[in-house]
Amino acid sequence: MIEFQNVHKTYRVAGKDIPALHPTSLRVENGQVFGLIGHSGAGKSTLLRLINRLEEPSGGQITVDGEEVTALDANGLRRFRQQVGMIFQHFNLLASKTVADNVALPLTLAGELSRKDIDLRVAELLARVGLSDHARKYPAQLSGGQKQRVGIARALATKPKILLCDEATSALDPQTTASVLQLLARDQPRTQADHSC
Repeated sequence: MIEFQNVHKTYRVAGKDIPALHPTSLRVENGQVFGLIGHSGAGKSTLLRLINRLEEPSGGQITVDGEEVTALDANGLRRFRQQVGMIFQHFNLLASKTVADNVALPLTLAGELSRKDIDLRVAELLARVGLSDHARKYPAQLSGGQKQRVGIARALATKPKILLCDEATSALDPQTTASVLQLLARDQPRTQADHSC
C-alpha cells in the first residue's frame, strides 16, 4: 500500500542543510497498522507527512497503492489526497466554522456530493464519534477530546484508503485516549500509519 525507496528530506536553515530524514526504504502492506517510534526530532512527523506530500521529499520515490506520489502534479495530488485521511496532533480545526462545517470541509472541497448528501455523511460521522449534539458548536466550545473526535470524523469523511495519525492522542487524558483508540480501531481504513509517540 505504501512504499518508500530511498526517500530523504533535508531542510535549508540559515544557509545550512539540516537532514530531517536520512534515506529510508520501507513497505507498509494493505490492511497493516504501522507505527513510527523514536525520540523527539527523529523525523517521525516528517516521514508521515511525506506520504501525502504535506512535506516535499528532497529525493527518492514514494508509491501509494501502485501510484507514484512523487510524480503527481497539483491536480493529481489533490485527487490523491482525497484517498488519504489525516488526524493532526493539534486538531487543525477551523475556528470560524462549526463542528459540522469542519467535518464537511473535505467533502465540500472534493465537490462530488450534493449538499444533502454531504449533510447526511456529516450526520453519520458525528453520530459515529458521539458528537451529534455538538454539530452547531464551534471548536472553542469543545474539550480537547471532543476536538480530536471532530478531527477523526473529518479524516474519515471521504472514506480514505489510508489514515495517517500524527500523535493523535498525545494531547489527551488517559480515558479519552482509550476511547479515541477504540474509535480508530473500529473505523480502521485499509491501512493506517501512526506516529503516536
